Amino acid sequence: MQTSSKKYAVDTWADFVCPWCWVAKRRFEQALDKFAEKDNVQVNVKAYRLAANQAPEPMIAALKRKLGNPDSAVAMMNTVSKYGRADGLDYRFDSMLFGDTADAHVLVKAVVDEVVKKRLVEALYEQSTSHGQSLFDRGSLEAIAKAVGVSDALIQRAWSSVELREEMEEDEHIAAQLGSGVPLFVFDNAFSLSGAQPEAAFLEALNKMQEKSKVEDDAFSSQVCGIDGCKI
Repeated sequence: MQTSSKKYAVDTWADFVCPWCWVAKRRFEQALDKFAEKDNVQVNVKAYRLAANQAPEPMIAALKRKLGNPDSAVAMMNTVSKYGRADGLDYRFDSMLFGDTADAHVLVKAVVDEVVKKRLVEALYEQSTSHGQSLFDRGSLEAIAKAVGVSDALIQRAWSSVELREEMEEDEHIAAQLGSGVPLFVFDNAFSLSGAQPEAAFLEALNKMQEKSKVEDDAFSSQVCGIDGCKI
């Protein structure tokens, strides 16, 4: 099937310590792989911290505190683990940590190459969720980054750049204006989808984005002026 040259943008907000965000990411990627115009979609990774300025703590303790009681925390972990397994994701809550992920987010922002960035984002989820690696220790983050091809120079830029931290904070400011938590997906700056939606919902949103763009393009192209005047 021949695709158009139209370019689309999907902005994604998530946090690496958000239990549902990895599931949502995987489902979106599966939907995108089935989207006819997938090669024309630019996915922009935006930063969001669920625990800004909070010291790291065990994930289970954090969930019990946030949800108010142990039973609710256990029910949530069981549900996330179940859906994670269905999408090939291994959740190990007993070794996961929760806290301020600023260093992880600026590390992602320091990477320009889209292929390497994509590998890094996936590795941050996998290493912290399935293997208990810390996202709050720079030595651990450097090891994760180097394993997927991030250079020493980019890693050092992440730690030293004021601009990257300002970009992270701006991402959070925009997310707050949108009035939704994470995971959050904004399609071509036109409409949004939040939560770990089913793959079919993401595919429907992608198709809606394409159709909306086509309608707008058709409307614009009909506004033609010729020697006898303009047709609106």
